[in-house]
Amino acid sequence: MKITAHVFYNGKYRKGTVHIERDRIIDFNEENINPEYVLTEGFVNAHTHIGDSFIKEVPRTGIKELVGPGGFKQRMLESADDKMILKGMRESIRLMQREDIRAFFDFRESGIKGLNIIKRALNDGMEGVILTRPSGPVYDEKEIEYLLENSSGIGLSSISDYDPDFISRVARKTKEKGRIFSIHASERIREDIDFILDLKPDFLVHMHRATDDDLRKVSRAGIPVVVAPRSALFFGTFVDFSRFIRNDVRIALGTDNAMLAVPSIRMEMNLSYYLGLDPVEALKAGTIAMDRFLRKEKSLLLFRAGPGEIVKNPYLRPVKRLNISDGII
Repeated sequence: MKITAHVFYNGKYRKGTVHIERDRIIDFNEENINPEYVLTEGFVNAHTHIGDSFIKEVPRTGIKELVGPGGFKQRMLESADDKMILKGMRESIRLMQREDIRAFFDFRESGIKGLNIIKRALNDGMEGVILTRPSGPVYDEKEIEYLLENSSGIGLSSISDYDPDFISRVARKTKEKGRIFSIHASERIREDIDFILDLKPDFLVHMHRATDDDLRKVSRAGIPVVVAPRSALFFGTFVDFSRFIRNDVRIALGTDNAMLAVPSIRMEMNLSYYLGLDPVEALKAGTIAMDRFLRKEKSLLLFRAGPGEIVKNPYLRPVKRLNISDGII
């Protein structure tokens, strides 16, 4: 089909006539027109924990007590049977597919057991980048080898949760195998950014308590940071996007723990806008920020603007729309 559209693709913004076939752009003619559509790439959820999707109510408590080692979430996961966990995972995956999320990055707890459960939950409709972690704080060579051979890499909770030597060994092994290494950083407290960067992470998560100097170091290293505004808000933290933008940090958006926030990247984009993130930056964060880690071809989303909406800011429409039936070609 051929349409006139504001096109956001490969990080570039143009307007004109676009020819689309089978979810791919075949041809594009740039023109000075007033299109009625906005065409964007499919959404990416850059940080999930869908293993806790089965947990429907959580206590109002701190990060450490709720999701830290030995906390509420870990106890719930250990006491739940595999069928319950699997059912919750599948529900979250179906929701993401309804939103036309083309890929998600899941931090998978519970070692080999957790990895095997999520592999049963995955289907061919969406790319799952599964980042596992060891089942405990003791380095087990066989376990690490199995996890790295059967996943996209490792996603650890925090340097505050482990012995430094353990983290360093896991990070080195992950990089030796050519897998993704990621870690939560400065979420609850400020953590040693120099030690974190020495681990050579592919991306970081949160960085709420980082200083401007920390953020500049991350920017110079070319490392993306995934933020999850709704999850942060649950713990009383308003993400200050201006600090990330000011320090030239590449931002991606994720939804974090499914027990706190359903894995809707549209809701994250929407809240990000209300927290001060420019619509174009929100669109980047929800679509292309993590493309370097993905294998599958990009999908496309088409949004129709209401009367007069598209004149001032064409990219506001996909950021503000929360109806998951909207935006599907």
